[in-house]
Amino acid sequence: CRDFVSPCDGKKGEVLKLVEDGHTADHGYDYDLVVIGGGSGGLAASKEAASLGAKTAVLDFVKPSPAGTSWGLGGTCVNVGCIPKKLMHNAAIIKEGVAQDAAAFGITSTGGEHSWETMRENVQNHIRGLNFKY
Repeated sequence: CRDFVSPCDGKKGEVLKLVEDGHTADHGYDYDLVVIGGGSGGLAASKEAASLGAKTAVLDFVKPSPAGTSWGLGGTCVNVGCIPKKLMHNAAIIKEGVAQDAAAFGITSTGGEHSWETMRENVQNHIRGLNFKY
């Protein structure tokens, strides 16, 4: 494999020497596909390959923020981007809808105050559930 993917300088049959990177033939790993990145694309690729019988590995790393925050599989969108944003947006729409539309349906109570702590905990639990499924 290393001969096949080794760079050359354009002369037929001549292969440039690769810089030593620690590769050994007896490393003990045997994968058909190694995916770099545990975001939605990387996980979809690895799951599809595995469903077709390939031995797959997913490599994912999140550098912790200065506050020490890190997350599991799923990438930025699942963990701190699209999904949590959509869940919080839906909470706001539900609260607004209840407040504005309840009376038209004969509801006299709008459900009280919003609890940031409860919503935050439920959003985080939902995200952890997604991480666990991967």
